[in-house]
Amino acid sequence: MPTEDQAAKRDDTRRRPALDPDADAMRQFGYALVDRLVDHLTTMSDQPVARRGTGADFSALVDEPLPAGAASLDDCLGFFFDRVAPGMTRVAHPRFHAYIPCPSSFAGMVGEMLAAGTNPFVGTWLGGATVSALELTVLRWLGEMLGYDPAAGGILTSGGSMANLIAIASARARYGPEVMQRGVIYLSREGHASVNKAARILGFQQAAIRTVGVDDDFRMDLEQLAGAVRTDRSNGALPFFVSANAGTTNSGAIDPLSDIADHCVAEDLWFHVDGAYGGFAALTPEGRELLDGMERADSLTLDPHKWLYCPMGVGCVLVREKRNLEAAFSADGHYLRDLPVDEVNFMDRGPELSRPGRALSVWMVIRSAGRDMLSTQIAEDMRLARLAADLLGEDDRLEVRGVGLSVVTFCHRLRPGESEAERAERDDALMEATLLEGELMLSTTLLGGRNTLRLVVMNHRTTEAELRRTIAGILKHAS
Repeated sequence: MPTEDQAAKRDDTRRRPALDPDADAMRQFGYALVDRLVDHLTTMSDQPVARRGTGADFSALVDEPLPAGAASLDDCLGFFFDRVAPGMTRVAHPRFHAYIPCPSSFAGMVGEMLAAGTNPFVGTWLGGATVSALELTVLRWLGEMLGYDPAAGGILTSGGSMANLIAIASARARYGPEVMQRGVIYLSREGHASVNKAARILGFQQAAIRTVGVDDDFRMDLEQLAGAVRTDRSNGALPFFVSANAGTTNSGAIDPLSDIADHCVAEDLWFHVDGAYGGFAALTPEGRELLDGMERADSLTLDPHKWLYCPMGVGCVLVREKRNLEAAFSADGHYLRDLPVDEVNFMDRGPELSRPGRALSVWMVIRSAGRDMLSTQIAEDMRLARLAADLLGEDDRLEVRGVGLSVVTFCHRLRPGESEAERAERDDALMEATLLEGELMLSTTLLGGRNTLRLVVMNHRTTEAELRRTIAGILKHAS
């Protein structure tokens, strides 16, 4: 006869099926998972970069009826790698040159696995003191690496879009409620769309957002900025926020940061730098010189999931005066009365209360690689971008429009009698042909009203051999 305790445990198991398998099963599955992930990473170059497909195409691969019964974890793993992964756009691929890549790294992946496996809560100090403390360390490291005030306030976010929103909210807290009626925000024509979007989410009308023109190198025109500020003041508005670019998404252009900083000081404007793409270039001697003035920002957006080789979903904002950051987001509630008021509760630095351990992937990359290795890797990405420009420029069919940090912009040369629209069609056809082949992925944009191809190098897996393979693929389809 079973004892009373044994019977109770058996009945409890019947009522509550275990979501966790036993220890041996977890270990066995964990080994299988790591094997599949390592195979995925080490064969990346031989996999297609991306594939075109409709919603119907991909739904046919992955859609299923809602499962009522259980499937084994092994079956789920096989489903993912056999049916989901093959159709993915591999943004970590060594020949993914579209948009701004998010390459991740093995160390970053391990950090993410630690976060998922231990499942820390990092919204409050009481909920996760050690990981909160680790995030504060990581934020200090980021500031030190870039020459930014290490005593600044900050928070790791889901990405640059959320970081830009937090920066605007912090500035709004500094200037007070009047900015919601009269405040004006300035960004360049080449500024990231997330700045405009964040302002609108925060309640600013489109009329309160000024787009400033750019010079021939796609850098914010300081005279136009100064003129817009003067005009707005004379019309009774309250200029308060300027967003400058430390590397635009379109072309890698860097605004005249030091001059803009001077102007913001003179005019009592909040100086924000969107360094989501290019900010970490300041780890290199060349990048530090190009980004001179970035360290003077009142707030700085960064994306570790870009040029710090962390997994997708890790952005950052640093705010020089942390009191403005906390004034924008501090919250209260009876259920929060146990929180220590003398420690950092990250819920008071951003919109989220429920926050994962984003710091673990950044910490793992920085601690395992070190500043010097990261600097060397970023410098190599920039070198390969210049090499790509040189190789493309050797072909008479193509015109290199510029190299900004690690973004190469180029297009087909106009043929005699050819219209701009016809030339643009050849650019688009080249991009589509390379994508269809699966060898590489570029993207297109408009620069100065002209259709332009973009090639970005931002990946530790992109060796010179991989880059030359990319260029060969482009030249194969150039028309």
